This record gives sequence, structure tokens and C-alpha cells, in this order.
Amino acid sequence: MYGVESCVHPDYRGRGVGSLLMEARFDVLRRLNLRGLIAGSIPMDYHNVAASMAVEDYVREVVEGKRFDTNLSKQLHKGFQVHNLIPEYIHDMRSLNWAVAIVWDNPAYEPGKLAEAPLFEVPRLYRTQLRSGLPSPTGAAGS
Repeated sequence: MYGVESCVHPDYRGRGVGSLLMEARFDVLRRLNLRGLIAGSIPMDYHNVAASMAVEDYVREVVEGKRFDTNLSKQLHKGFQVHNLIPEYIHDMRSLNWAVAIVWDNPAYEPGKLAEAPLFEVPRLYRTQLRSGLPSPTGAAGS
């Protein structure tokens, strides 16, 4: 499966929304018995060191845990592995247009096994139970 870009509105970041979206993807991969997921990850904080560090070195340090990247580090924590760099992937000044191809291997994959359910069936409701303790988003009902 190819993971198309997903993002969380700034007012909802840090509340578990991104994790819920990723877990939903992983559930689909397991249900359909797909080998894995490949996606493009934007190294969002690269611009902070781009003048003094090549993107290859930056990504290597993120993978080694020597450096934290707001986007890539979280994806590595979810089990993704870096495959390769992609120049001019997107017009994004934070990454200087770089992306990192990341791969997640489905540990439940069984060659030859049929999918558990057809694509059109929804396996379960994904309830949005956001983490509390953060201010309500601007303009949200009840604020």
C-alpha cells in the first residue's frame, strides 16, 4: 500500500489524531493481508540545519536517535524504516523539498492468505478520543 500525505490541523496536534490515522492504516494492512506500506515522509526540521548539514547526514542522525525531527522521528517510532531519499518531492521550505521514502513491514503478513474482509466493509468505528489537557481549538463548539 502507498500512504498518501496526511496531516493534522495545528489546533489538534499532540492530541493523538495522527496516531489514530496511522493505526487505521495498519488495521487495513492487517485485514487485507498486505505486505506493508510505503510512504513519503517530510523531514520537517531539516531547514534548521540545512546550511551546515547534508540531508543524508541529517536523516542518518534522526534514524540513529541523535537528532529529533518533528515528523520523521514519530514515524520511525511507529516502526517505519528509511528506504531512500527523494529530492524535489514536494514544495516545502521546511524540508527544502526533500522527502524520505519510509517502509513499514506488516508483521502479520502471511503469503497466500486471503483478506479477512472485503474493502467496502468498515472493520470498526475509530472513535476520536483526543488527549485532554490541551486548550480547545480556536472556534470549536463549546469554547
